[in-house]
Amino acid sequence: MSGLRYAYFGSGVFGARCLELLSAWRAPSWVVTAPPKRAGRGNAMSCTPVGELVSKWGAGRETPLVETVDASSDGKVLGLKEEFPVDFAFVVDFGQFVREPILSMDTRIGCLNIHPSLLPLYRGAAPIQRVLMDGADVTGVTVFKLDEGMDSGPVLLRERIRIGPDDDFGSLLERAAAAGVGEFIEFARRNPVNGWKFEPQDELLATHAPKISSGEERINWNRPAHEIVSLVRSLSPKPGAWTTLRGKRLLILSARVLAGHATNAIMAPGELNLSGKEPCVCAGDGAVALVAVQAEGKKPQSAPSWKNGLRVGAEECLV
Repeated sequence: MSGLRYAYFGSGVFGARCLELLSAWRAPSWVVTAPPKRAGRGNAMSCTPVGELVSKWGAGRETPLVETVDASSDGKVLGLKEEFPVDFAFVVDFGQFVREPILSMDTRIGCLNIHPSLLPLYRGAAPIQRVLMDGADVTGVTVFKLDEGMDSGPVLLRERIRIGPDDDFGSLLERAAAAGVGEFIEFARRNPVNGWKFEPQDELLATHAPKISSGEERINWNRPAHEIVSLVRSLSPKPGAWTTLRGKRLLILSARVLAGHATNAIMAPGELNLSGKEPCVCAGDGAVALVAVQAEGKKPQSAPSWKNGLRVGAEECLV
């Protein structure tokens, strides 16, 4: 497979990590990402994670990069397609629907996607977050061929991933990227392109993983403890599940279900108990021990350290 050439379309954190791993094996012929946009407290222009990665490659590794809001019609992208022909393209965490003439790439393979779920399960924008929200103990990664549907194209390979009790969005994203890229590289080394076979997905098994809405990020302490902990894991480290104390936002970065529900002093959902080593919060069913938090305007810290700096009155609640 010494002559294998690919282009790369990606924008987000998962796309950047997959590109980083792929480029250690073989550099892309060219890369397409979304344009910079304003972000952060200073509202400064910020490149996508993929754009930032490519910009750091430096001398001796010049890779053509196009930043565009519509890759399928952008003249610069179409020009690269003609000037630097490839065997296929990866489209990973790109944030744009790819249409012709990019979709087929004028090749037998067309465009491939690395999707962090066992398709047809969890199609959509937030598969890692949704599988953690659901409290699942197994997920996976799928390499498949793009078609005009939402994550519905035929599958080249799948790899299962067991979810550990300490996995959160950040750790599972890393594991999915490593598994997907690693399996693909091994597959490509063993199989010439003209031997790649794709199997259709079973539409009857399809489930969906829509984008996380801002309203879902706020913790409802009336929910069962295990659901709250699953939400925290699904949003950590970013954007973070949050609650408020004294009108200020508090991100809960890590939490666990409190074993034995030993929280007799806590009466109402959201009420804090600071009597133990870790602060704990009453839930609708059970209680949650806080492990790591980030108070508004502060850096992340352990929950015990945060607790030591508090002066909490009787029956004070997180809401």
